[in-house]
Amino acid sequence: MTLSNSKSRAILALVSVCLAGALLGAVGVYSYTARGGHGRNLEPAEYRMRLLNHLTNDLELDMEQREQVASILDEIGERFQSIREAIEPELEAIRRQRADRIMSVLYEDQQVKYEKILEERRRRREQHNADAIRQLRKH
Repeated sequence: MTLSNSKSRAILALVSVCLAGALLGAVGVYSYTARGGHGRNLEPAEYRMRLLNHLTNDLELDMEQREQVASILDEIGERFQSIREAIEPELEAIRRQRADRIMSVLYEDQQVKYEKILEERRRRREQHNADAIRQLRKH
C-alpha cells in the first residue's frame, strides 16, 4: 500500500464520517422541530405532567413540594387559558388576514389544497383548546 493510497482512504473515511454526522444532525433537527420542540404541540395535560416530572427529578422535590408545584402549574395554567380566550378573536382575525393574503397569490388548484390545510389546522387548534379547557376543569 502506498502513502497516497492510505492518505486517500483516510480522507474518504473522514469525509464519510462528516457526511454521516451531518445527516444524523439533520434528521435530529427535523425530528425535534416536527414535534414542535420544547413541548409546543403537546396537549396541556401532557405538557404539565412532563414539566412537573422534569422539575421533580431535576430539583429532587419531595412530595409536599411536588404537590405545591402542581398547584402552581394548575393556577398559572388557568391564567394562561383565560388570556388565550381573551385574545382568541384577535388571533383569529390575524389568521384570516394571513390566509387571505396567501390565498391571493395561489393558483386555483393550490387554493383548494390550501383550504384543506387551513381546515386541518383549525380542527387541531379547536381540539387543542377544547382539551385545555377540559383539563383545567379537572383540577
